[in-house]
Parts: sequence; structure tokens; C-alpha cells
Amino acid sequence: MNDDNTLALLYEGINLIFNKWTILRLAVTNNWGGINSEEKKKKLIDYVHNFVTNNNAKNKLCDYLRDEMSVLFNVDIEDDSDIEIADLILDLYQNLKKKNYDILEKIKNIQVYDISCSQEKNLIQTYENEDEENMDDDYSSSSDNEYSNEESSDKE
Repeated sequence: MNDDNTLALLYEGINLIFNKWTILRLAVTNNWGGINSEEKKKKLIDYVHNFVTNNNAKNKLCDYLRDEMSVLFNVDIEDDSDIEIADLILDLYQNLKKKNYDILEKIKNIQVYDISCSQEKNLIQTYENEDEENMDDDYSSSSDNEYSNEESSDKE
């Protein structure tokens, strides 16, 4: 008994949940699924939406999320967040079928963790900058030593 409104709200809710799922946000932001990571996220929303409307088993949704994250983004979920996400999505679906729309507000109010410090670009850039600084230090140190060795041999 899925009406169009319930299905549309389910899609919106899954999108909201995925926008707050840290591992998925990291995967999309850092292009772990390649340059089309954003499109893969949209496909994942479609896949999960269809999966949930055809199957309500939590453990199957967890397995499905884990498998799809691995295939689409090369992510191995080790924090069991897929279990929490599956629970939340199924809870959302059950509430929407009962016309309880408060769940959408609760999802909107879920805190989003700042991932800006975990972006690969920043980590790589920081590493490259530190590496360049270390190379400059190594070069200046070896030049200083060579110069001071030349001076000491001139004085003898």
C-alpha cells in the first residue's frame, strides 16, 4: 500500500539520511567512486528506495548497503554505520506508511559531522607542502654544512 506521496517522501528521507551519513559523504567528497561519485550516490538512493519498497528485512538492507558501498565506492564499512542507516531507513518507511511525517523532521535535525578535515585533497596537499618544506630544510642544512666545511678547510 504505497501511495505516490509516501514513495516521494521515502526518497526525500533516504536522500536526507545519506546526506548525513559520514562515510558516504567522505566517499562522495573525495571521489572514492571516481569522478562520477555524486551520480553513484544518486543511483544508490534509487537502489535503496526500490529495495526498501520491495523488501523490509533489516539484515538484508544492511547487507545490501554494505555490498553497494563496496562496489560503488570501494568502501569497507567497519563502524557498523550501515546497521544504523538501515534501521533509520526502515523506521522512516514504516512511519511514512502510517502517515507519521514527524520522522522527517527528526532526520533533518540529526547532527552532521564536519568532514572538511578528512578530505583527501587537504591531506595530500598538506603532505606535499610538508614534504617540500622538509626538502628545503634538508637542502639548506646540507648546503650550510658544505659551506662551513669549505670555510674550515680554507682556514687550515
